[in-house]
Amino acid sequence: MLTRKFNYSMGLVSLILGLCICIIIVFLTVNSDSKSKEDQIRWSDREKKSIDVQDSEEFFLSNQPCPAGLPELYLENTEGLDLALEPTVALLEAVVTVFVDVNSGFIGNRAGKVWAFSRSGLSANPVIDLTSEISTDMDQGLLGMALSPDSNWLYLNHTDKSGTSTISAYRISDDFVKVGDGVNILLVEQPSAMHNGGDLTFGPDGFLYVSFGDGGGQGDPYGHGQNNSTPLGAILRLQVDPTKWPPHQPAPGNPFFDTPDTDPRIWATGVRNPFRFSFDRATGNLWLTDLGQQCIEEVNVLKPEEAGANLGWNSFEGTRVFSTSIPDSHRQPDFEYRHSSGLCAIMGGFVYRGSKIPNLNGKYVFSDLCSGSIMALSLDGDPRVVSLGLQVSQPVGFAENSDGELYVIDMASGLHQIVSPK
Repeated sequence: MLTRKFNYSMGLVSLILGLCICIIIVFLTVNSDSKSKEDQIRWSDREKKSIDVQDSEEFFLSNQPCPAGLPELYLENTEGLDLALEPTVALLEAVVTVFVDVNSGFIGNRAGKVWAFSRSGLSANPVIDLTSEISTDMDQGLLGMALSPDSNWLYLNHTDKSGTSTISAYRISDDFVKVGDGVNILLVEQPSAMHNGGDLTFGPDGFLYVSFGDGGGQGDPYGHGQNNSTPLGAILRLQVDPTKWPPHQPAPGNPFFDTPDTDPRIWATGVRNPFRFSFDRATGNLWLTDLGQQCIEEVNVLKPEEAGANLGWNSFEGTRVFSTSIPDSHRQPDFEYRHSSGLCAIMGGFVYRGSKIPNLNGKYVFSDLCSGSIMALSLDGDPRVVSLGLQVSQPVGFAENSDGELYVIDMASGLHQIVSPK
């Protein structure tokens, strides 16, 4: 009897041990498969250079006085524009907004919460909450948001706890108030918490455009801006489908698709921190702003046929020569201004194509983080910048509804529509 009990007990122990081993094997296999799939969409710097940033030539150049003669930003009068800011959505730390139609869309804060909104206000709870997964040091956080052309997917660009830039897509319900679990589209490891870029939007061609900064360090000591083997310091153009694997591919027709030792996803290169960009819905041109090092802010207007443009960083800061290494080609900015009179970081917006403010038609609306003034740039003939007579505390971007009307995103208060009170 004792022997039978002993044998039974030993058999039970063996069974439990066998089950545990099977569970461990399954767990390790699933994790291994998951890791293997993740590696297919992850970019990391294989060289992982160890650099003493403060001992680099780039750091030295970044702390030199700006040369004389750099272009100043002169604001002209409003040319009869009688405009106002109409509060639309109150939200502290607001950083991103996309519209589904004229009055409704999604808005997110830097900490990674996203709400649906409409005329009746915000959804009762966030439809996406990444606060446990996100990092918010320096230039990190939830940085970009885009709606797919079919309005079925919401795309986010954020930095995870390790600082890796993460592009993910979320399925949207028909009533836009429920959002499914996220699907990671692209992972890009960052060398620092600075210059992560972070914007993304779908172009008129239906492909997803994503911006990445040089990854930080004053002056780009890692050399990412002029290194086309990395997605850092570049604008990518992707063909995406969250229902397939891998969920992204280089978009057909990309300029470096068959170029050896070059990332085939790159559409434009040589950027420092392209925090905001947008497409002109009338022309299809890409309006790209790039935050400068210590002297220059710039605006680049790239036509579709300018794929592969090298915007110069870190050889150039705007049109100003920055380093001693000069690229074979440099696509100069269409407009630039120096840091002065409370100007420090350009916040790109949209070319106005709405109907409610006719005098603003065709002008590029933008701001500067330090001044908070909302301005309009015209590039017909000599560049001219008009003050719209509007001010916010912390402009971090703009949004465009389905009718082409414009909104400014203020981190201090939320979303405001630019309106004509007449």
